[in-house]
Amino acid sequence: MKALSDQFSLAVADYGYLLQKNYSLSAILKLVGDRYQLPGEERSMLMRGISRPEDCNTRKQKTIPEIPEGSDLYLDGYNVLRTLGSYFLGKILFVSLDGFLRDASEMHRKTLPTMIRKKCIREIFSYLSERRPGAIRIYLDEPVSKSGELASEMNDWITNHGMEGHALTMHSPDHQLKSVGHGIVCSADSSIIDHCQTNVFDLPRAILETRYQPRLIRLDKLFED
Repeated sequence: MKALSDQFSLAVADYGYLLQKNYSLSAILKLVGDRYQLPGEERSMLMRGISRPEDCNTRKQKTIPEIPEGSDLYLDGYNVLRTLGSYFLGKILFVSLDGFLRDASEMHRKTLPTMIRKKCIREIFSYLSERRPGAIRIYLDEPVSKSGELASEMNDWITNHGMEGHALTMHSPDHQLKSVGHGIVCSADSSIIDHCQTNVFDLPRAILETRYQPRLIRLDKLFED
């Protein structure tokens, strides 16, 4: 994993300070990013990793440390896959101030290499099968290339592991996840976490910390400095 800029911790402190003054997010990002000449990935870390204290506290109150047996799960499919995939590709991963693991690679609608995708799926279902959840529903963005094939592949894994549930594509998984009324949502998308009515579980972080013990960048530690 590549090293951070020497002044990144100073940028974190400045960004957090200005954020609490309610300035425009885009203006803060440009001001701080330009001042410290941060590369794109580090600007992404500021934008995705630093939130106002009240937002962090609200998200942490929704977060659970483990999946209770028999719980119904609702997965933000690409969000989970891309976070895991970023780790296996050697990209920057970091723990945000709200406690969620996020990546700085900005993959968005990019697809993972086949071998990495398969490894991610294998890790997801290996971890979940040991927790004995209830029904699993995995939502995938329909506009993303080959989402239908990915849903089919995941459905095969669900069947082969004797699990209940399905993976499916839809135009707006975010809307569906925000409207979930029971069970547990697995996503690190801040908008989904803020609006969902259920508990939230950071599945990629749990998988990586359980199986790989990664050395993660902790923005809360930088913020303390």
